[in-house]
Amino acid sequence: MLTTVFIIASLILLLSLSGQRKPQTRTALIINCSSADVWAIMGKQFSDVHLWSSNFKASKPGGTEKFSGIDYSFRATQTDRGETIQVLDTFDSENYRLAYHITKGIPTIAKSASAVWSLRPINSNQTEVILEFDMEVKNAIGYLLSPLIKLKIAKSAREIAEELKYYMENGNVHPRKTKMD
Repeated sequence: MLTTVFIIASLILLLSLSGQRKPQTRTALIINCSSADVWAIMGKQFSDVHLWSSNFKASKPGGTEKFSGIDYSFRATQTDRGETIQVLDTFDSENYRLAYHITKGIPTIAKSASAVWSLRPINSNQTEVILEFDMEVKNAIGYLLSPLIKLKIAKSAREIAEELKYYMENGNVHPRKTKMD
């Protein structure tokens, strides 16, 4: 009996040490294209993400103009998990930065989910793309599962960055996207 209690307590302690209330990921990748060219796809065509990313089956713009340089304020996307709505909080063409939060389609264990996508010019033909994702979990199960959630978010972020790089450098979609279609 004492051994069982010790094992359960140890597992709970281990999970609580690895769990996070707010799992965050950051992915960065160099794309061999100008920042203006990458921004034209990643930023100005934010609502067309389904054209190059395997994480999205469909996407379309919605809402009224909120920022200069883009004539909508959110995108509605279709994923394997269903519909998501991503509302723009920031859209800065001058600094190549956008931020959004998800209002529909976040996992049930999440209280909120948001992202910042940005570009850092390296030279006239190289750009660093930086994708940052945050999720706040809302219950004990989410807290305990947060290490797995973080791994899944990091995998999706890597795929998005890789597929954007491939699309920009090759002029067509990544093989992962081709398999999906």
